Amino acid sequence: MTCTHAAMNRRRLIEIGFKYDSIIMEEAAQILEVETLIPFLLQDTDPVDGCRLKRAILIGDHFQLPPIVQSIAIQKYSKLDQSLFTRFIRLGVPYVLLDKQGRARSELSDLYRWRYSAFGKNLGNIDNVLSQPEFEKANAGFLNTFQLINVPPFQEQGEFCPTPHFYQNLGEAEYVVAVYQFMRLIGYPARKISIITTYNGQKHLIRDIINQRCRGPLFGKPAAITTVDKYQGQQNDFILLSLVRTESVGHIRDVRRLVVAMSRARLGLYVFCRQNVFENCHELVPTFNILKNKPTKLQLVVGENYGDSLTRKVNDKVKSDSIHEVSDVTAMGVLVYQMSQIKAST
Repeated sequence: MTCTHAAMNRRRLIEIGFKYDSIIMEEAAQILEVETLIPFLLQDTDPVDGCRLKRAILIGDHFQLPPIVQSIAIQKYSKLDQSLFTRFIRLGVPYVLLDKQGRARSELSDLYRWRYSAFGKNLGNIDNVLSQPEFEKANAGFLNTFQLINVPPFQEQGEFCPTPHFYQNLGEAEYVVAVYQFMRLIGYPARKISIITTYNGQKHLIRDIINQRCRGPLFGKPAAITTVDKYQGQQNDFILLSLVRTESVGHIRDVRRLVVAMSRARLGLYVFCRQNVFENCHELVPTFNILKNKPTKLQLVVGENYGDSLTRKVNDKVKSDSIHEVSDVTAMGVLVYQMSQIKAST
Protein backbone atom coordinates (compact mmCIF):
# COMPACT_ATOMS: atom_id res chain seq x y z
CA MET A 1 0.00 0.00 0.00
CA THR A 2 1.01 3.64 -0.26
CA CYS A 3 1.70 5.76 2.81
CA THR A 4 -1.49 7.73 2.04
CA HIS A 5 -3.52 4.51 1.91
CA ALA A 6 -1.99 3.45 5.23
CA ALA A 7 -3.03 6.74 6.83
CA MET A 8 -6.58 6.56 5.48
CA ASN A 9 -7.08 2.95 6.65
CA ARG A 10 -5.09 2.95 9.90
CA ARG A 11 -8.14 2.72 12.18
CA ARG A 12 -9.63 -0.18 10.18
CA LEU A 13 -6.32 -2.09 10.10
CA ILE A 14 -5.98 -1.82 13.87
CA GLU A 15 -9.60 -2.89 14.40
CA ILE A 16 -9.17 -6.09 12.35
CA GLY A 17 -5.98 -6.99 14.25
CA PHE A 18 -3.55 -6.51 11.37
CA LYS A 19 -0.08 -7.69 12.52
CA TYR A 20 3.33 -7.49 10.89
CA ASP A 21 7.01 -7.93 11.77
CA SER A 22 8.67 -6.24 8.78
CA ILE A 23 8.20 -3.21 6.57
CA ILE A 24 9.73 -2.82 3.11
CA MET A 25 9.41 0.74 1.84
CA GLU A 26 10.24 1.38 -1.82
CA GLU A 27 11.11 4.86 -3.21
CA ALA A 28 11.78 5.82 0.40
CA ALA A 29 14.02 8.74 -0.58
CA GLN A 30 11.04 10.49 -2.20
CA ILE A 31 8.62 10.11 0.74
CA LEU A 32 8.13 12.88 3.30
CA GLU A 33 9.70 12.04 6.63
CA VAL A 34 6.40 12.32 8.49
CA GLU A 35 4.71 10.07 5.90
CA THR A 36 7.43 7.45 6.33
CA LEU A 37 6.40 7.04 9.98
CA ILE A 38 2.75 6.21 9.21
CA PRO A 39 3.25 2.55 8.13
CA PHE A 40 5.18 1.92 11.37
CA LEU A 41 2.00 2.61 13.33
CA LEU A 42 -0.61 0.27 11.83
CA GLN A 43 -0.83 -2.17 14.76
CA ASP A 44 -1.39 -2.11 18.51
CA THR A 45 1.25 -3.39 20.91
CA ASP A 46 0.79 -7.14 21.29
CA PRO A 47 -0.02 -8.10 24.93
CA VAL A 48 2.33 -11.12 24.70
CA ASP A 49 4.98 -10.20 22.12
CA GLY A 50 5.08 -6.48 22.83
CA CYS A 51 6.16 -4.49 19.77
CA ARG A 52 5.83 -6.86 16.81
CA LEU A 53 7.81 -4.67 14.40
CA LYS A 54 11.35 -6.08 14.17
CA ARG A 55 12.82 -4.58 10.99
CA ALA A 56 12.28 -1.80 8.46
CA ILE A 57 13.98 -1.89 5.05
CA LEU A 58 14.11 1.42 3.19
CA ILE A 59 14.89 1.25 -0.53
CA GLY A 60 15.54 4.42 -2.50
CA ASP A 61 18.03 6.72 -4.19
CA HIS A 62 19.05 9.92 -2.42
CA PHE A 63 20.86 11.05 -5.58
CA GLN A 64 17.45 11.57 -7.19
CA LEU A 65 14.63 13.96 -6.30
CA PRO A 66 13.47 14.51 -2.70
CA PRO A 67 9.83 14.64 -1.57
CA ILE A 68 7.77 17.45 -3.10
CA VAL A 69 6.74 20.26 -0.74
CA GLN A 70 4.41 22.83 -2.30
CA SER A 71 5.39 25.70 0.02
CA ILE A 72 8.93 26.81 -0.84
CA ALA A 73 9.20 28.82 2.41
CA ILE A 74 8.32 25.82 4.58
CA GLN A 75 10.55 23.56 2.51
CA LYS A 76 13.61 25.79 2.93
CA TYR A 77 13.04 26.82 6.53
CA SER A 78 12.17 23.44 8.03
CA LYS A 79 13.96 21.11 5.56
CA LEU A 80 10.62 19.33 5.26
CA ASP A 81 11.75 17.96 1.91
CA GLN A 82 14.37 15.78 3.61
CA SER A 83 13.23 12.15 3.71
CA LEU A 84 13.94 9.83 6.63
CA PHE A 85 16.05 7.82 4.18
CA THR A 86 18.26 10.86 3.46
CA ARG A 87 18.44 11.78 7.16
CA PHE A 88 19.82 8.31 7.96
CA ILE A 89 22.42 8.66 5.18
CA ARG A 90 23.52 12.07 6.51
CA LEU A 91 23.71 10.73 10.07
CA GLY A 92 26.11 8.02 8.94
CA VAL A 93 23.78 5.04 9.39
CA PRO A 94 25.35 2.06 7.53
CA TYR A 95 23.74 1.48 4.15
CA VAL A 96 24.18 -0.61 1.02
CA LEU A 97 24.72 1.24 -2.26
CA LEU A 98 24.13 -0.91 -5.32
CA ASP A 99 27.08 -0.75 -7.70
CA LYS A 100 25.54 -2.03 -10.95
CA GLN A 101 22.68 -0.82 -13.12
CA GLY A 102 20.53 -2.99 -15.36
CA ARG A 103 18.23 -0.47 -17.04
CA ALA A 104 20.15 1.27 -19.80
CA ARG A 105 22.80 0.82 -22.43
CA SER A 106 26.23 1.33 -20.93
CA GLU A 107 26.83 4.52 -22.94
CA LEU A 108 23.52 5.95 -21.69
CA SER A 109 24.41 5.25 -18.08
CA ASP A 110 27.61 7.27 -18.59
CA LEU A 111 25.40 10.37 -18.55
CA TYR A 112 24.74 9.89 -14.83
CA ARG A 113 27.38 7.32 -13.76
CA TRP A 114 29.72 10.14 -12.67
CA ARG A 115 27.28 11.19 -9.95
CA TYR A 116 27.56 7.84 -8.18
CA SER A 117 31.30 7.54 -8.77
CA ALA A 118 31.77 10.84 -6.98
CA PHE A 119 30.55 9.12 -3.80
CA GLY A 120 33.02 6.28 -3.95
CA LYS A 121 31.04 3.79 -6.02
CA ASN A 122 31.88 2.81 -9.58
CA LEU A 123 28.46 2.23 -11.12
CA GLY A 124 28.96 -0.75 -13.40
CA ASN A 125 26.55 -2.73 -15.58
CA ILE A 126 24.95 -6.10 -15.01
CA ASP A 127 25.59 -8.60 -17.77
CA ASN A 128 22.29 -8.24 -19.62
CA VAL A 129 22.93 -4.64 -20.75
CA LEU A 130 26.17 -5.79 -22.37
CA SER A 131 24.95 -8.99 -24.01
CA GLN A 132 21.23 -8.97 -24.77
CA PRO A 133 20.34 -8.32 -28.44
CA GLU A 134 18.14 -5.28 -27.77
CA PHE A 135 21.08 -3.46 -26.20
CA GLU A 136 23.46 -4.41 -29.00
CA LYS A 137 21.13 -3.33 -31.83
CA ALA A 138 21.20 0.28 -33.09
CA ASN A 139 18.16 2.54 -32.83
CA ALA A 140 16.42 2.39 -36.21
CA GLY A 141 16.57 5.68 -38.10
CA PHE A 142 18.99 7.31 -35.63
CA LEU A 143 22.75 7.46 -36.05
CA ASN A 144 23.24 7.87 -32.29
CA THR A 145 21.78 6.11 -29.27
CA PHE A 146 21.69 9.48 -27.50
CA GLN A 147 22.09 13.03 -28.73
CA LEU A 148 21.74 16.65 -27.65
CA ILE A 149 19.73 18.52 -30.30
CA ASN A 150 20.32 22.27 -30.20
CA VAL A 151 17.07 24.14 -30.89
CA PRO A 152 17.62 27.73 -32.12
CA PRO A 153 14.90 30.41 -31.87
CA PHE A 154 11.72 29.28 -33.61
CA GLN A 155 9.64 32.07 -35.14
CA GLU A 156 12.18 34.40 -33.48
CA GLN A 157 11.22 33.14 -30.03
CA GLY A 158 12.65 30.83 -27.36
CA GLU A 159 11.03 30.32 -23.97
CA PHE A 160 7.88 32.21 -23.07
CA CYS A 161 5.76 32.32 -19.95
CA PRO A 162 2.03 33.03 -20.50
CA THR A 163 1.41 32.80 -16.73
CA PRO A 164 3.93 32.85 -13.86
CA HIS A 165 6.20 29.78 -13.76
CA PHE A 166 4.29 28.21 -16.70
CA TYR A 167 7.28 28.00 -19.02
CA GLN A 168 6.82 26.92 -22.62
CA ASN A 169 9.02 26.64 -25.72
CA LEU A 170 7.17 26.21 -29.01
CA GLY A 171 10.27 25.33 -31.06
CA GLU A 172 11.22 22.46 -28.75
CA ALA A 173 7.62 21.25 -28.50
CA GLU A 174 7.23 21.14 -32.31
CA TYR A 175 10.62 19.43 -32.70
CA VAL A 176 9.85 16.77 -30.09
CA VAL A 177 6.48 15.99 -31.67
CA ALA A 178 8.02 15.84 -35.16
CA VAL A 179 10.65 13.34 -33.97
CA TYR A 180 7.90 11.28 -32.30
CA GLN A 181 6.00 11.27 -35.60
CA PHE A 182 9.16 10.21 -37.45
CA MET A 183 9.62 7.31 -35.05
CA ARG A 184 6.03 6.17 -35.51
CA LEU A 185 6.32 6.40 -39.29
CA ILE A 186 9.28 3.99 -39.33
CA GLY A 187 7.56 1.50 -37.06
CA TYR A 188 8.39 2.35 -33.43
CA PRO A 189 5.52 1.27 -31.12
CA ALA A 190 3.94 4.26 -29.37
CA ARG A 191 4.08 2.40 -26.04
CA LYS A 192 7.89 2.35 -26.19
CA ILE A 193 8.22 6.15 -26.46
CA SER A 194 7.78 8.67 -23.64
CA ILE A 195 8.04 12.46 -23.86
CA ILE A 196 9.20 14.21 -20.70
CA THR A 197 9.97 17.83 -19.93
CA THR A 198 11.12 19.99 -17.05
CA TYR A 199 8.04 22.26 -16.81
CA ASN A 200 4.28 21.77 -16.59
CA GLY A 201 3.68 24.48 -19.18
CA GLN A 202 5.71 22.59 -21.77
CA LYS A 203 3.93 19.34 -20.91
CA HIS A 204 0.57 20.94 -21.72
CA LEU A 205 1.90 22.53 -24.91
CA ILE A 206 3.28 19.19 -26.16
CA ARG A 207 -0.03 17.47 -25.34
CA ASP A 208 -1.90 20.12 -27.34
CA ILE A 209 0.38 19.65 -30.36
CA ILE A 210 0.13 15.84 -30.12
CA ASN A 211 -3.68 16.11 -30.03
CA GLN A 212 -3.60 18.32 -33.11
CA ARG A 213 -0.93 16.52 -35.17
CA CYS A 214 -1.29 12.87 -34.20
CA ARG A 215 -4.93 11.99 -34.73
CA GLY A 216 -5.71 8.57 -36.09
CA PRO A 217 -3.87 5.25 -36.06
CA LEU A 218 -0.88 6.45 -38.11
CA PHE A 219 0.63 8.13 -35.04
CA GLY A 220 -1.43 7.70 -31.88
CA LYS A 221 -0.17 8.97 -28.53
CA PRO A 222 3.08 8.09 -26.74
CA ALA A 223 3.16 6.07 -23.54
CA ALA A 224 3.52 9.24 -21.47
CA ILE A 225 3.73 13.02 -21.81
CA THR A 226 4.73 14.29 -18.40
CA THR A 227 7.32 16.15 -16.33
CA VAL A 228 10.66 14.82 -15.13
CA ASP A 229 9.50 15.03 -11.51
CA LYS A 230 6.36 12.96 -12.18
CA TYR A 231 8.32 10.38 -14.18
CA GLN A 232 10.75 9.51 -11.37
CA GLY A 233 10.63 5.77 -10.74
CA GLN A 234 9.48 5.03 -14.30
CA GLN A 235 11.32 4.14 -17.50
CA ASN A 236 10.82 3.49 -21.19
CA ASP A 237 12.90 2.30 -24.12
CA PHE A 238 13.03 5.70 -25.81
CA ILE A 239 12.83 9.11 -24.15
CA LEU A 240 12.40 12.49 -25.84
CA LEU A 241 13.40 15.18 -23.32
CA SER A 242 12.66 18.91 -23.61
CA LEU A 243 14.59 21.24 -21.27
CA VAL A 244 12.53 24.32 -22.29
CA ARG A 245 14.59 27.22 -20.90
CA THR A 246 16.53 29.61 -23.17
CA GLU A 247 17.33 32.51 -20.83
CA SER A 248 18.52 30.67 -17.70
CA VAL A 249 19.11 27.07 -16.64
CA GLY A 250 16.09 26.90 -14.35
CA HIS A 251 15.47 24.10 -11.85
CA ILE A 252 17.35 21.43 -13.84
CA ARG A 253 20.34 23.02 -12.08
CA ASP A 254 19.45 20.69 -9.18
CA VAL A 255 21.72 17.76 -10.04
CA ARG A 256 19.20 15.33 -8.55
CA ARG A 257 16.66 16.39 -11.18
CA LEU A 258 19.33 16.03 -13.86
CA VAL A 259 20.03 12.44 -12.73
CA VAL A 260 16.31 11.61 -12.96
CA ALA A 261 16.02 13.16 -16.42
CA MET A 262 19.03 11.32 -17.82
CA SER A 263 18.25 7.94 -16.30
CA ARG A 264 14.73 7.23 -17.64
CA ALA A 265 15.77 5.79 -21.03
CA ARG A 266 16.77 2.18 -21.69
CA LEU A 267 17.77 2.30 -25.37
CA GLY A 268 17.60 5.87 -26.67
CA LEU A 269 17.64 9.41 -25.24
CA TYR A 270 17.23 12.57 -27.32
CA VAL A 271 17.60 15.88 -25.48
CA PHE A 272 16.17 19.08 -27.00
CA CYS A 273 17.52 22.34 -25.56
CA ARG A 274 19.33 25.63 -26.20
CA GLN A 275 22.88 24.33 -25.93
CA ASN A 276 24.67 27.53 -24.88
CA VAL A 277 22.36 27.95 -21.87
CA PHE A 278 23.11 24.57 -20.31
CA GLU A 279 26.63 23.57 -21.39
CA ASN A 280 28.49 25.92 -19.05
CA CYS A 281 26.37 25.38 -15.94
CA HIS A 282 28.81 24.04 -13.33
CA GLU A 283 26.40 21.49 -11.87
CA LEU A 284 25.60 20.02 -15.30
CA VAL A 285 29.08 20.01 -16.87
CA PRO A 286 29.89 16.27 -16.47
CA THR A 287 26.72 15.26 -18.33
CA PHE A 288 26.83 17.97 -20.99
CA ASN A 289 30.50 17.30 -21.74
CA ILE A 290 29.43 13.78 -22.80
CA LEU A 291 26.44 15.06 -24.77
CA LYS A 292 28.63 17.60 -26.63
CA ASN A 293 30.90 14.84 -27.93
CA LYS A 294 28.27 14.25 -30.62
CA PRO A 295 26.99 16.73 -33.24
CA THR A 296 24.17 18.96 -32.01
CA LYS A 297 22.07 18.64 -35.16
CA LEU A 298 19.84 15.57 -35.24
CA GLN A 299 21.41 12.81 -37.34
CA LEU A 300 19.05 10.35 -38.99
CA VAL A 301 19.76 7.20 -40.99
CA VAL A 302 17.77 6.95 -44.22
CA GLY A 303 15.92 3.78 -45.17
CA GLU A 304 15.76 1.99 -41.82
CA ASN A 305 12.67 0.65 -40.10
CA TYR A 306 12.10 -0.50 -36.53
CA GLY A 307 11.84 -4.23 -35.99
CA ASP A 308 13.53 -7.54 -36.63
CA SER A 309 14.59 -6.54 -40.14
CA LEU A 310 17.12 -4.07 -38.71
CA THR A 311 20.56 -5.67 -38.54
CA ARG A 312 22.75 -2.62 -37.78
CA LYS A 313 24.59 -2.85 -34.47
CA VAL A 314 25.40 0.14 -32.28
CA ASN A 315 29.05 0.35 -33.34
CA ASP A 316 28.56 -0.47 -37.04
CA LYS A 317 29.78 2.09 -39.56
CA VAL A 318 27.10 3.91 -41.55
CA LYS A 319 27.73 5.12 -45.09
CA SER A 320 27.83 8.90 -45.29
CA ASP A 321 25.21 8.99 -48.06
CA SER A 322 22.76 7.26 -45.70
CA ILE A 323 23.09 9.94 -43.01
CA HIS A 324 20.63 12.83 -43.08
CA GLU A 325 21.43 15.79 -40.82
CA VAL A 326 18.35 17.79 -39.87
CA SER A 327 19.06 21.53 -39.93
CA ASP A 328 16.20 22.71 -37.70
CA VAL A 329 12.64 22.10 -36.54
CA THR A 330 11.14 23.36 -39.81
CA ALA A 331 13.21 20.88 -41.83
CA MET A 332 12.11 18.08 -39.49
CA GLY A 333 8.48 19.08 -39.97
CA VAL A 334 8.85 19.01 -43.76
CA LEU A 335 10.49 15.57 -43.62
CA VAL A 336 7.70 14.16 -41.47
CA TYR A 337 5.03 15.66 -43.74
CA GLN A 338 6.61 14.08 -46.83
CA MET A 339 6.95 10.71 -45.11
CA SER A 340 3.37 10.77 -43.84
CA GLN A 341 2.06 11.58 -47.33
CA ILE A 342 3.90 8.57 -48.75
CA LYS A 343 2.75 6.38 -45.87
CA ALA A 344 -0.89 7.44 -46.28
CA SER A 345 -0.86 6.77 -50.01
CA THR A 346 0.52 3.24 -49.57
